[in-house]
Amino acid sequence: MRSLLLHIKKYLYLYVAVDFLLALWVGLHVDIRQLNMKPVSLLAVFLMLYPMLTGMVVEKVKRAGRNYRLIGLTLFFAFFVASGTAYVLSRTLLAGQPELALAIILVGAIPCSNMLIGWSGIADASVEDALVIAVVGLLLIPFLSPLIVRWSGGPLLPIRTADLVLNLMLYIIVPLILGYVTRREIIRRRGMAYFMEVKKYFPGVSALGILLIVFFSVAKVAPKVVQQPQIFLLVAGALFSYYIVQTILALLAARLFHLDYAQGMILLLGATASSQAISLALAATLFGGLTVFALSFKPILQVGYIMFLIYGLGGHIRRFLE
Repeated sequence: MRSLLLHIKKYLYLYVAVDFLLALWVGLHVDIRQLNMKPVSLLAVFLMLYPMLTGMVVEKVKRAGRNYRLIGLTLFFAFFVASGTAYVLSRTLLAGQPELALAIILVGAIPCSNMLIGWSGIADASVEDALVIAVVGLLLIPFLSPLIVRWSGGPLLPIRTADLVLNLMLYIIVPLILGYVTRREIIRRRGMAYFMEVKKYFPGVSALGILLIVFFSVAKVAPKVVQQPQIFLLVAGALFSYYIVQTILALLAARLFHLDYAQGMILLLGATASSQAISLALAATLFGGLTVFALSFKPILQVGYIMFLIYGLGGHIRRFLE
């Protein structure tokens, strides 16, 4: 089981792709449109967020980076510039498709959390600053994201701000507290070495939650999606447009503020990556339909784009900034 969790963590984008295709096939042959997604969503949310927040060492924030200009700039991009980009795309490329438009709004409103730390390490960026940004951004989501979603998506679909706040508090604050208690107890009972050993399996457990919610969410809308294959192109076009615009704006800001490569990559990653677990969980419990479908499709595109950003454009970005 442990080796399977590590394999899922390493090749999540492939597992999501297979899960996605399997869900389409099942949805076409088994009618699950009347399935109540609430219990499935709650279980998936717990699997996604509880291990992730257990592994996030929040206590390290006070000992981490002190680059307040980078931290503030990245959070500004992650919440406000990203939501502005998403808003424009929702009214242009996705005009007339309210459920898909709401999906891109959720992408812009809910920034990346602990994955920012992992991507930063891969990109040789400033991991200490990434840790602060991830934790602070996570704590800001229940307060800023509902306002952004309500303002941007309210004209598209009925949205109750109170439901957004309540669900985000449930998805973030509760698992964060449980994760903190669990982490402290593991370390107290078994020691730090044991905790660091089991911590590497947490992302694999979180991935199981993502696969669970992707499967049932996609299967529910499979007949509609197959009848309208242009939905794939709309989602892919909107997401890639979002990533490209955010990349260009973040690069220009990094150059303007004289950020070096290690800091500039933090800004780029914070501006482009968004939280898969939180946005997908929120969509599944409050919105459903094609909103969930679009967000289920996102991990494949996001992982591919960020890998291209790091490995394909990394050298060019370094030269541009230095």
